[in-house]
Amino acid sequence: MLRSITLSGLLHSAQSLREAGPPARGPSDARIAVALRLFREAGHRSIRILDLDCGNGERLLHAAEQAHALGFVAIEGRGASLSAANIRHARNQAALRHHPSTDLRFAIAEPIALLASEHDDAADLVLLSEPKPYPASPLAAALDRVCVGEILGEP
Repeated sequence: MLRSITLSGLLHSAQSLREAGPPARGPSDARIAVALRLFREAGHRSIRILDLDCGNGERLLHAAEQAHALGFVAIEGRGASLSAANIRHARNQAALRHHPSTDLRFAIAEPIALLASEHDDAADLVLLSEPKPYPASPLAAALDRVCVGEILGEP
């Protein structure tokens, strides 16, 4: 069977791949599960998660599902990525997997911009796609300001 290949189809495919970029790195699902379980065992019933450089949103979406399974009754999450295609995918998946106890929002933004929009002590768990930043860096200062819980970076 012959398939018709057009120049516009090839350009669209190339654009989609370029926008989506490589999958986000960061903490494993197992590390996230441990952090969520410890937070829940400490008696918390709600959680606020920030995913800096969330990629296509799957890490934050999965973390929210894990939190729901652990019995959290209010789950709030915010993710940021510079890829419009990734954010579009994340928003679509959040809409498909919506649960009344969960509020997930995704924005096209730099990680530092997401942190700048947060209130002091607003996050219980922060997910990074890189190792924790150097303590004197602007990113580390912003993380210290917003996070009251754990910061999980790439090992």
